[in-house]
Amino acid sequence: MIYIRSIVYTALMFLSFVVLATIALLPMPIINHEKRWLIAKTWANLNIFLSKKLCGLSYNISGLENVPGQRCVVFVKHSSVYEIFVLLKHFSPSSWVGKHELMYLPIFRGVFKKFKLIPVKRGHGSSEVDKVRAEGKERLLSGNWIIIFPEGTRMPYNESKRYGLSGAILASETGAKVLPISHNAGKFWRRRGWVKKPGCIEFVVGKPIETKGLSLREINKTSKKWIDGNVLP
Repeated sequence: MIYIRSIVYTALMFLSFVVLATIALLPMPIINHEKRWLIAKTWANLNIFLSKKLCGLSYNISGLENVPGQRCVVFVKHSSVYEIFVLLKHFSPSSWVGKHELMYLPIFRGVFKKFKLIPVKRGHGSSEVDKVRAEGKERLLSGNWIIIFPEGTRMPYNESKRYGLSGAILASETGAKVLPISHNAGKFWRRRGWVKKPGCIEFVVGKPIETKGLSLREINKTSKKWIDGNVLP
């Protein structure tokens, strides 16, 4: 039964994305900035609801009192799609750093442009770091959270790899704090699997990390240590 429920939910997830993204991409004044983000949060809340009803997946988030009043750079591990739902619900409007390959799909290309996401080409080194630095600064000034998956790819549950420098550089040069978020979504929604296991995904928001006076290595080391050390079993 879990396989059938997972298939049905996955189909509804993609269908809801196509339908709501198409609406969100309508031109102004039909859909303005505020309505666009309302649609994004609606998609997130809908999928949180559907995954609970069909797959028995729910979530709990602690540490929201640590979220600063001023926009900052959010570091979070990328394990599944579920953390995207939760982050959209709690951190909007936000600009996400995502892989450039998604831009080859017309609907994703529109989403990246309309929602001011930051596409990066993996493996292109300093040019892409400069892009995150420049566009990230502009997004922060416009009032967006910056969401970065510092490992640069989806990671299996309880595994980690070295952090990239773009997020640390952006935080250091703007003086923005880094907000670390830990979760165990990969335990229930595996990186390369389509089966969603029932259970409660735990999200923990850490205290903001002051980046002033820290080297790039220290920013990444401090963030990674907290995130890896607060993954709940």
